[in-house]
Parts: sequence; structure tokens; C-alpha cells
Amino acid sequence: MSTKKTGSSEPTFASVWETLSKVDCNEHKQSKNGLSYLSWAWAWGILMEHYPQATYDFLKEERDEFGHVEVWCKVCIGELERLMWLPVMDYKNNAIKNPDLRKVSDTRMRCLTKCISMFGLGHYIYAGEDLPADVEQEPEAKPAKPAKAEKPKAPPAPDKSKPAPVAGSKLSDDIPTEEEAAGVVEFLKGSANEFASGSMQDLVEFWQINKQVIDVLDTKYPAQYKNLQSHFAEIKQKLQQEAVA
Repeated sequence: MSTKKTGSSEPTFASVWETLSKVDCNEHKQSKNGLSYLSWAWAWGILMEHYPQATYDFLKEERDEFGHVEVWCKVCIGELERLMWLPVMDYKNNAIKNPDLRKVSDTRMRCLTKCISMFGLGHYIYAGEDLPADVEQEPEAKPAKPAKAEKPKAPPAPDKSKPAPVAGSKLSDDIPTEEEAAGVVEFLKGSANEFASGSMQDLVEFWQINKQVIDVLDTKYPAQYKNLQSHFAEIKQKLQQEAVA
């Protein structure tokens, strides 16, 4: 349960962020087509609880030579102002040509929610940081490592009857069975051991790169998702122990 902002002083970016970034959005997070989002009505309601003087405005859409449309939104809290933009996309999250008014209208409201997140409300969702509680990014205790060559992509799974998901690629939303979901989890666990166990940053980046398929596991196969969460928590604990050793 949130607490309304009190006091008569004008809000600052820091004070607004301090207030809104503490609001727990997890119960209101929804997933669709591999992306997580918040309801614009809920986000606006929370903003009004804390800052009833807030206003928003949609700027003129921009259109490129191919007919793709980008919407822009401005949110103001007193003298504070944030801008955000968002392309009109289809169900596969690809920009579409010559969208109709309904698609433009829906994108405006998503853009409004995203703009509110720039003040702190649910920002971690749009940053791709919806990791398990035990896999949040923390400052490195080790000295910075020298620059190194880019890591190779994870090798394909032994099963040659079907292309295996590869770390860093766009993974399919189609995981039709629990058995295939278990296979995906085992592949991700093995890839994480090989490519994401060097540092906390590697671990976070690996989760974000494979976020699309992980969201599918979260939505359709919660037991497999929990299995993956536990494995990442184990890797994080090992990294923490190494950091203080």
C-alpha cells in the first residue's frame, strides 16, 4: 500500500524518483508477446495519489518515409518535465506501416505509462530488470577487469531435430509443451554457467538478452521459470562469495 506525498514544497526530480521508485508494481505487471508492461490507468492513478498536479500532453506524431509512426508524450509534475516516444507496433513488437487510429491511440497510452516510468514508477520493468529478487544487479566488489574480446555465442543444443535457442538471439514465443520448456530451461542454465558466471554484470546481461523466452516461461510454465530463477540465484550467491573472498 502506497503513502501519499505530503508537504508543501515543490517536488524535485530526486524527491519524485525517491517516492515513485519505491512503489511495488509487481502485482500490476502484465506480459504480452514477450514484453512486460503496466496498465496506463493504474500508473496514472498512482501518479495522481502522489502528485495530483501532474499533467500530460501528446505531441505531434512523427512519420518516416515508410509509413512507420512514432508517438511522443510529455508528462509534467509542477516544473518537472519528461519526454518519451514509442513506435506503433504489431503483436510481434515490430513497427508497422500506416497504422489506424486505434493502434495510434493504444500506443499513446503505452507511451504515457512509459513516460511516467521516467519519473521512477515501474522503471525497472522498462529497463528489462524484472529479474528474480535474488538476482538483482549489485556493485562489483572486484577490481575492474581489463577489456576482453566479445564472448562467443552459446553452442547449439545436441538435439539436431530442431534449432536450439542461442544466447543473444531472438527466441521464439512458441514453447508448446512442458517437456520443451524444460529443455529450454536446461539449455539456459548450461549457457549461463558457461557465459554468465564471470561477473554479476554478465549474469544480468544474459538474463536480459534472453528476456523474451524467459517471459514465456514465466507466463506459461511457472514451475520451469522457478527452476531457472533458483539456478540464477545460485550463480549470484557464488559470485558474491567470490567477491568477498
